This record gives sequence, structure tokens and C-alpha cells, in this order.
Amino acid sequence: MADPKNDERRNSGRVPFDKEVEVVGVGMHRSSDISIGGMYLNAKQGFPPGNPITLRFKLQDADAQPIQVRARVLYTHKGVGIGLGFIDLNSDDLARIVKFIEQV
Repeated sequence: MADPKNDERRNSGRVPFDKEVEVVGVGMHRSSDISIGGMYLNAKQGFPPGNPITLRFKLQDADAQPIQVRARVLYTHKGVGIGLGFIDLNSDDLARIVKFIEQV
């Protein structure tokens, strides 16, 4: 049975998001898009699908505090990048992302 929460996130609008994102404990990677449910990172190194990782990033360079969120690798395009789904995005950071997306 499909999870309506996941369907809602997957159907959420993606917007361009060309920023540096820290994969905590691994290093910096460039993102290409973001939605309320996750983001895509350009990453030549592989991350196994299902693998949880922690991300840290700012939506705007002027943001005082970065967003830190756990994410799960949903899929990998070998040598290109990875699709990530946010796991535990808190309500304040979700509101920040929604506002960012609405302004793009």
C-alpha cells in the first residue's frame, strides 16, 4: 500500500538549488534542486540506497543558521549524483524551505 505522506513529498515541486551542501562526516557536495521532501546532490562517489546521512546547508548565503537534517539515499545515478529524502525535518526548517520554494 502506498504511503500518502511519501506520495505527497514526491509530488512536491522541485526548484533549482545550486548550493554547497555538507554531508556531515564525508565532505561538501553541490546540490542541483530541492523540494519539501528532499534534494538532489551531485556526487561522483556512491552512496548506497537506503543509507542514512546527515546534511547541513543554508538556503540563502545570509542565513544565520544552517539547516541540519537527516536524509535517506533514495536512489543513485552512478558517477553523477544521488536523490535524497529528508527523514526528520523539523517544522521550523520545513517552513523555511516552503518559503524559499515559494520565492523561487
